[in-house]
Amino acid sequence: AGMRIAFGAAAAGLSLAVLHLWKRQAATKWLDREDIEKFVDQYDTWLLDCDGVIWLGEEAVQGVPETLAELRRRGKRIFFVSNNASKHRSTYLSKFQKLGIEASVDDVVTSALGAAQYVVKKYGKGAKVFACGTAGLIHELSDAGATVVQPQYVMDTTTSSSGPTLLPLGELDMDIKAVVAGADWTLTHRKLSYATLCLTCIPGCEFIATNRDRLVPAADGRKYPGAGATIGALENVINKPANVTIGKPGPMLLQILFDSSGLDKSRAIMVGDRLDTDIEFGRKGGVDTLLVLTGVSSRELADSAVGDQVADYGVKSLGDIGTALSLLKK
Repeated sequence: AGMRIAFGAAAAGLSLAVLHLWKRQAATKWLDREDIEKFVDQYDTWLLDCDGVIWLGEEAVQGVPETLAELRRRGKRIFFVSNNASKHRSTYLSKFQKLGIEASVDDVVTSALGAAQYVVKKYGKGAKVFACGTAGLIHELSDAGATVVQPQYVMDTTTSSSGPTLLPLGELDMDIKAVVAGADWTLTHRKLSYATLCLTCIPGCEFIATNRDRLVPAADGRKYPGAGATIGALENVINKPANVTIGKPGPMLLQILFDSSGLDKSRAIMVGDRLDTDIEFGRKGGVDTLLVLTGVSSRELADSAVGDQVADYGVKSLGDIGTALSLLKK
C-alpha cells in the first residue's frame, strides 16, 4: 500500500511537471481584432517596454498614443519598464510629452529605480553605497534615501602612466554596504579600483548589477558598451559574479514593483518587442506576456521560441489594440 501511495504521489508530481512544461511550451496566441476587447478586459496593469513598443527612435509607433489613452480611459494602470539605468526617470517625461503620451515619474520603472529601492529596503535609509554609474543612477539612489559615497580619490581625474593610483590609507569608507554598477559613460580606473577595494576589503559589501545589457544603441546608429562592460570588468577582477542583478530578463525588477505597489500579478501583462528580455522577464516574473512585432523579434522567432521566451499572446503592434477598441465603439 505504501508503495502504491508513493507511486501515486510520484505520478501526480510528474503529471504536474508535464502540465507546467506544456504550459511553458504552448504556442503563442496571435490576437485577431475580435479577440481584443476580451483580452484587454483581462488585465488591469499594463507593463510596457519603451523602445520598439512605444517608440522607434524619436517617433511614436503609429496608434500607440491613442491606445494608451484608451487604456487609461478604461481605468488601466500603466507602467513604462526600462532596463536603462543611466537616466533618472524624470528625463523620460519630456519625450512622453513630445509624443503626446500622458505619463508621470511614478509611471516609469527602471533598473536604476529597482536598485535604489532594493538597497533602501535591505539596508535602510541613509545606507552608504558606492556607484559605478552615471549621474542618473546616483540621482535615483539619492532620491530613494541611500547615501552615495563620492570620495575625492574617485573625483580626482589626475592620471598615472606608471601604475595604478594608490588609495591613501584610511580613505576607504568601511561603512559602505554595497557597490551598485551600471552603464558608466565616465568610467575610470580609479572608479574600478575603489569599487574593487569595497568588494574585496569591506566584509559583506554587496555587488549589485543594475542590468547586463552588453551594448546600447546610440543616435549615430552604432552600438556602444553598456552596463555589461562595467559589471563584467568588476566580476572579472574580483573573480565572482554580482550578488544580484535587478533588470530584465531576471524577475527581480518585476518583484520589486509588485511588492511596492500591491498590484495583482494575475491581472497584469508585460508588453515587449524582445523575446530574450521583455518576454522572458514577464514569464520569469509570473505575469502574462504580449509580444509586439514593431521592434526586434519577428513572428518567425516567436513561433519557434521555447521555455520562458514563449509569449502568451502576440499582436502586430500595440497600436492595433487601440484601433480595434475604437472600431468597437462605433
